[in-house]
Amino acid sequence: MVLETAENKILIKKILYVVVTLLPMAIYMVVYMPTFFWVEGLDHGGNFHIIHTAIDDMIPVIEVFIIPYALWLPYLCAGMIAIAIRSRRISRKTSFMLMTGMTLFIIISLAYPNALELRAQLPERENIFMDCILYLHSIDTPTDVLPSLHVYDALAVAAGIHFAFKDKKLLLIASDVLCVLIVLSTMFIKQHSIIDVISAFVIFIPVLIVICFVIKPVKKD
Repeated sequence: MVLETAENKILIKKILYVVVTLLPMAIYMVVYMPTFFWVEGLDHGGNFHIIHTAIDDMIPVIEVFIIPYALWLPYLCAGMIAIAIRSRRISRKTSFMLMTGMTLFIIISLAYPNALELRAQLPERENIFMDCILYLHSIDTPTDVLPSLHVYDALAVAAGIHFAFKDKKLLLIASDVLCVLIVLSTMFIKQHSIIDVISAFVIFIPVLIVICFVIKPVKKD
């Protein structure tokens, strides 16, 4: 049996290409994750700024939104791999957008310790979706929520997919729909305040403009 067929060689080259393309992001994550958990573990002497608005009280709990919320990580991973296969340059720009937002998140969390008190609004309903939300709340602290990384990261990957797959309309529609559902899910399961969501957009827009339209614009590809 010949292992080194032309098809195998092409597959290996593609895998190596994706690995090398995503290497900066992987190295960043090795440093970021311990830092993230360290920041999450800080109690700041209990001096957290409570993020809350009247609009948050008007947003209902829709437990089925735990599904798009849980799809966040698969969306990011699949999106980044697809972008890397399509374009190394766009992949690097998407990675830089992610790294910039995640770094700003750490800085904001240290300079402005914040927390939520929305989880007390969960209704006493019994179903598998509510059980999943309760489990999520049990393992994820309601601190350091501004800006929402769920929202920011989803926006960054959605933007990267738009740049990399301009000619794939159905893919873009599917990506945008899932991105919107992920954004809404953060509020409908009381993981984030609308302020967290808005702040993610406020940070993402200038980062997108600088990285994708000012520094070696993507449109020139």
